Amino acid sequence: MSGFTLALLARLGGWGGLAIVLQGVLVLLSWQAWRRAVPQPALRHRLACLHLAALLVLPVLTLGVAQGALVAAAQAPPQHAPVALRAAASDGVRGAVALAVLAAWSLGVLAMLWRLAREARALVRQRDASAPAPGPLRAALRRSVRRGLVDVAPVVRVAAVASPQVAGWWRPWLLVPPGLTARLAPAELDAVLLHELAHVRRGDLRWNLLQRLALALLWFHPVAWRLQAQLARERERCCDVLAVGHGASPEALARALVKLAEAATPASGRPASGLALAVSQGGLVERVHALVEPAGRAESPPARHRMLVALGLSAACLLVLGAGRIAAVDPLLGDLYMASAFGPTLDIQARDAAGPFALRVRQGRVIEASVRDQPVGVQQVGSRVTLTDAAQSPLLVLTVMPQGRVQWEARR
Repeated sequence: MSGFTLALLARLGGWGGLAIVLQGVLVLLSWQAWRRAVPQPALRHRLACLHLAALLVLPVLTLGVAQGALVAAAQAPPQHAPVALRAAASDGVRGAVALAVLAAWSLGVLAMLWRLAREARALVRQRDASAPAPGPLRAALRRSVRRGLVDVAPVVRVAAVASPQVAGWWRPWLLVPPGLTARLAPAELDAVLLHELAHVRRGDLRWNLLQRLALALLWFHPVAWRLQAQLARERERCCDVLAVGHGASPEALARALVKLAEAATPASGRPASGLALAVSQGGLVERVHALVEPAGRAESPPARHRMLVALGLSAACLLVLGAGRIAAVDPLLGDLYMASAFGPTLDIQARDAAGPFALRVRQGRVIEASVRDQPVGVQQVGSRVTLTDAAQSPLLVLTVMPQGRVQWEARR
């Protein structure tokens, strides 16, 4: 890899890093504004998903804008006199740092995917080591299914878990801790089971997997971790609302949440995996308050000024895409692109008093040349290029710079 390519990667990495930081701040501010403006948990959950996706998509779009700007600049005629461009030692150092950062990101992604695979394997082992559910629990599950949340009851098993949790992507299954029916009153048990069935109804299992994959790509981004935690909270609130809407008692569900949280000691079983969806995950105090307080369950219309602030911050996230246009106003970035391995192959048409000539140039190297539409030989040493006839006699001497610009003494 040439020094110009490393220098380009380093410069793009610097601008890209600044764009990611700015976009992350704006995305977080936008989400916080929407969270205050929207009272419905289901809509807040969708908005949190959109903001997490924006963290992933915005840098890619910014890079696309930068690429478009660089290509457009490469096709446009130069607007200033040719300047010398040389790969300095510091460019190589910055390029090596850029490659090291890329390698660190790749290792982080692999580590996150490995962690995800280990969680999936642990869930399968937990299911395989589980025991059949007792009759009263199966009867309670059938009673909850008749409420209409799902068409088919998931497989229910007793396992060493701290609280009920649903898992599985093709066929959902429900793991519950031993003695659950003795610990919870019938109304509380029904509420808990309806909450878990709400996860199945909403397709949270698959969406959670996609969110974890997105987090694996954004493992370095603190805003991504913040949004992932908020997503878990909003998802649980959505299932609470859905369970109550299908007949669960709000007070019974609140009591069950408190009991399960109190029983979740280290000796009670394994905590819920990030791939499983447990009833006791996420914002316990906030959820209990929303369930037991009538004012907390009411969904008041959003305030107009909050909506305007949220819309303004979301629009600002899109405006930051203009950071990619820095490529068009940074002449050094454009020159490095032309000289790098990513740059285009240039067809240069020129003429002087002695007639026209043409060059095909890539990365400062002349690939083909012609004088008066006749192919000629090319001898190049560094940036000095000599065009020769069939007898190896010099026809034209040029200086071809790495960024594709050409200088020569006019012939007569």
